[in-house]
Amino acid sequence: MVAVKGMPIAAGLIGAALLAAGWPTAGDAAPLPPEAAKVAQDFLFAFSRNDREAIRHMLPQSHANLFGPCPFDRMPQLTRPRADDRVAAVDFAARATDPDLPGRGLIVLRLVEEGASRAWRVRQIYWFNELPREANLPDRSRTEADRRQEPAVRQAALEFLRAWLRGKWETMHELTFRWWEVPRREPRWVKMTHVDVAGSPTTLDGIRVDFDASLRLVSLLPKHVRGNLWLVQEEGRWRVRPVTFSFLF
Repeated sequence: MVAVKGMPIAAGLIGAALLAAGWPTAGDAAPLPPEAAKVAQDFLFAFSRNDREAIRHMLPQSHANLFGPCPFDRMPQLTRPRADDRVAAVDFAARATDPDLPGRGLIVLRLVEEGASRAWRVRQIYWFNELPREANLPDRSRTEADRRQEPAVRQAALEFLRAWLRGKWETMHELTFRWWEVPRREPRWVKMTHVDVAGSPTTLDGIRVDFDASLRLVSLLPKHVRGNLWLVQEEGRWRVRPVTFSFLF
């Protein structure tokens, strides 16, 4: 997971997100339907507070809507699997079906307990041109135990992407670390003060929402972060896809 050193995951993600030049901004996109804009804003504020209960009420119920169409038209090239205890990452390179997304990023995984066994599960997909130096992501596996996990990390990412390309929603659900089901305390050192959102057409079904948020970090200067998330309509309501929700580095 991307984090600022000394901060929990959610707060660190927000604090580390620095905009790379050339990304679309909320001000450049078309207006959103009011109902969709409210859901997007509510989701981002809930995420900044670690309000997982509120987030769960904004997610699709069906697995097909939860993940949506694969953002790749073919299997990405996976490189540099690495682990750091219970967190792992794999770089990917591929042409995205959404032309506004870059051709590279990373897949973040978590090690979970499943009965008497342990398995790597995909937590999130992040797109970037270049990671900020503030991001505290494992750059390599530092221990022999972590290095032994690298084949399993790469295989878990590969299985997840293979299922996505084939539209195997139930399999994807089984291979996902559902972070929105894990309770977290509200961070005391970060507060989202404002967020602008705007929609863009997407080949991934629904609406891609580009956001520009203002944050205030304790003992740090205020920051702006940008990113995107995907909304899909389900039973007449706009809902957020949690795995492709991403900050733009």
